[in-house]
Amino acid sequence: MSSYQPVSFSRRPEVPTLRDEPPRREREVMLGMGEASLLLLIIGAVSVGYALPFTAVKYGLIAFFGVLFVVKTLQRPAMGLALLAFGIPAIDLIPKGLIPIRAVNAETLMIVALLFVIARANAISGREPLRTKMGFVLAIYAVLIIVSCVNGWFTWQRSLFDLLSAAKNHLAYMLFLPAAFHVVRERRDKLLVVSACVLSLFLNCLQAIDESWLAFATGTLERHRASALLALQPNLFGAALAMYLPVTMLFASKPIGSRWVRLVMIAVNGAIGFALILTLSRGAWLGAVAGLLVLALLADRKLLILFALAAAGYQYWVPDAAISRVEETKNIQGELGANSVADDSTQMRVEQYKSLPAMMKPRPILGWGYRSYPRVFEKYGTLKRSKGAHSTYVLIGTEEGVIGWIVLAFVFGSMIFIGWKSWRLAEDPLDRYLGIGVLVGAVSMLVSMMAGSRFEAQKMWVFYWVFFGIAERGLRLAELRGATLRRPALSVVGGRDGEPR
Repeated sequence: MSSYQPVSFSRRPEVPTLRDEPPRREREVMLGMGEASLLLLIIGAVSVGYALPFTAVKYGLIAFFGVLFVVKTLQRPAMGLALLAFGIPAIDLIPKGLIPIRAVNAETLMIVALLFVIARANAISGREPLRTKMGFVLAIYAVLIIVSCVNGWFTWQRSLFDLLSAAKNHLAYMLFLPAAFHVVRERRDKLLVVSACVLSLFLNCLQAIDESWLAFATGTLERHRASALLALQPNLFGAALAMYLPVTMLFASKPIGSRWVRLVMIAVNGAIGFALILTLSRGAWLGAVAGLLVLALLADRKLLILFALAAAGYQYWVPDAAISRVEETKNIQGELGANSVADDSTQMRVEQYKSLPAMMKPRPILGWGYRSYPRVFEKYGTLKRSKGAHSTYVLIGTEEGVIGWIVLAFVFGSMIFIGWKSWRLAEDPLDRYLGIGVLVGAVSMLVSMMAGSRFEAQKMWVFYWVFFGIAERGLRLAELRGATLRRPALSVVGGRDGEPR
């Protein structure tokens, strides 16, 4: 008998027949209608809470949301993640004394909820070999912050428990990235979670416009700048809008859905753009311009024509308050006194940058420790007074030193690199657009952080981390398939010890 054995091939995947298609499509339509009905129900509940700002109504909405979250997560983990992402802007409305345990607050409940979503997804679909590299990068940043807490404890004799609790509140929102990476596994889940984030962002813009349009019409916008639950401070809210505007602009210009979807995204862009103007945040405007220019150069150069027309006719659509705000920046001259600087945010930023060498000189490597900036600026700053940081770069350099700058550069470099690779290699168009979106969003934030402490307000980053997790998952799947295709397609059975040869 011959020792020759036949060559074995990998089994071809089963292809569904035409008879299987109609029931599957019917189920998709039914589930789609259920998702839309659920979103409408949530919007109705939010509207009731907005119209009736009473304590009993607030507790009732918290209970309603909690029960709904648990039920939907047990049925479909991606739905639970979508509910969490949608409701995160309102997390500060949860009473601080809801659970009478020290350091157990809304962020703690959010961490438990995210771990529950991930565990449920693994229980239903099983654990998978994919790993998020950006999650590892964020873990390095978390270690830096923990070391900074210990440094602050040794330096200033502050409570280590309080510092770690504050760091927990700061870092907790980054868990949305691994949650989105491991939970959102199907395209329908991607569309659901992304739609929930965009809808929540749109409602926040409507809230900001509702509270500031009268001031805009009457010329008192300087005293009533736009903000929303996503970020209660106008400059922070403006930075968030600058980060998300390129993403929604890309969704409106690329065919990710039907014409109705593109029309909806155009409306969302209009709301984001108008709310961004109403914030009167110059740093956010610069970040938005930088991000949109990079988006146009990389993804759609036809947008350059639109931007050029908008810039040429800015006198016709930019409010006078915004123009005067820019003129204030140009007219700053000479040294101002402490009282004048307190009223001029631009000059305050100049003074903090001027004070940076003196603040870093005693401790250039590891800095002064977490949450130490006001004390250090009062001791070494040019104004000799306590003040919060007006720049992320100044804050990190003072509190975490040169190592903090290196880690921050590594974090944003990884954002840009992974976003670029997702855009170039991912197979799903939605993953590719999210990849270029998070890349451009990182560029926008790099510019905005020069004029404010933006990376520390992590609540406004939630949608970004969700988008990033989905985009990176598409990249890892493409890399996994590419590695599989590069393996030898043939194997001969019957080698030594029964192994293929």
